[in-house]
Amino acid sequence: MICTKKNDSGAALLTAMLVVALGTVIAVNMMWSTSLDLRRTTSALANDQGLLYLQGAEAWAGDILRADLIEAGNSDHLGEQWAAELPPIPIDGGLISGRLEDLHSKFNLNNLVYGGNVDEFSQIQFERLLALLGLDPRLAGVVIDWIDPDIDVTFPYGGEDNVYTGRLPPYRTANSIITTPTELLAISGIDRDSYRTLLPYVTAIPTGSTLNVNTASEYILASLSDDIDINLGTQLVQERGLAGFVDINSRFQQLVEPEIFSRISTISRYFLLTATVTLGTHQFTMYSLLERDSSGIVRSMFRSMGVQ
Repeated sequence: MICTKKNDSGAALLTAMLVVALGTVIAVNMMWSTSLDLRRTTSALANDQGLLYLQGAEAWAGDILRADLIEAGNSDHLGEQWAAELPPIPIDGGLISGRLEDLHSKFNLNNLVYGGNVDEFSQIQFERLLALLGLDPRLAGVVIDWIDPDIDVTFPYGGEDNVYTGRLPPYRTANSIITTPTELLAISGIDRDSYRTLLPYVTAIPTGSTLNVNTASEYILASLSDDIDINLGTQLVQERGLAGFVDINSRFQQLVEPEIFSRISTISRYFLLTATVTLGTHQFTMYSLLERDSSGIVRSMFRSMGVQ
């Protein structure tokens, strides 16, 4: 009888312990699920709020570019309001920052092929730029083959499908314009180090764009002619200052070939907006390619988002 009571008491204690353990597991799971739901809700709200702030930054950039065209007319230079980086400023729950970059200050990769044919002057300029940056000028032919619509290998240096179909995984040349400079990483001969070296000086905007000498770097200016070395390019950058060149005709007409001279200007159409919003532990970055037409209308042609 005493033994039975002890067994019953032990079983009851064990049952109680199991019930408590089960209850604890259920409670922990409920708290975890609630925590996840709260986190998801917070992230969703932050995402919506961040997107609205980024859209506001894009509208702000459009207003600045539109006002600049009205005030400055036919000149864009680094002393204007659009070129001033917006430092982090407080917003409700976080910070926002942004900057505009003139894409006409860089070499447009899509200018290498015009109307389906290789543009000789753009090819020579790109080869100069590659050499100035310590890269192999022969890469110009490989990039041309990536863009041009045919499957003929550019002589003597190039690369069509025969180069890429043997890779793992295999792929083919785009045979179309480049939509983003990151495509360079898929092109034969361009590794990550070469890409990082080249990236600050190249862009991918519609074919036929001009180069704004008021915003171009010394390397880009030096790539315009064999008569402009990096020292003269640096001198030209210092000469123009933030206000730009007073007269590009008298300054550049004797330095570059007539064909190249017709492709330089002091006004820009395409700009890249980089805007970043930080809300608590969330950070959102938007890259927006903005086009400003001759009437001052600004529209976004392409957007990409990054979330941390």
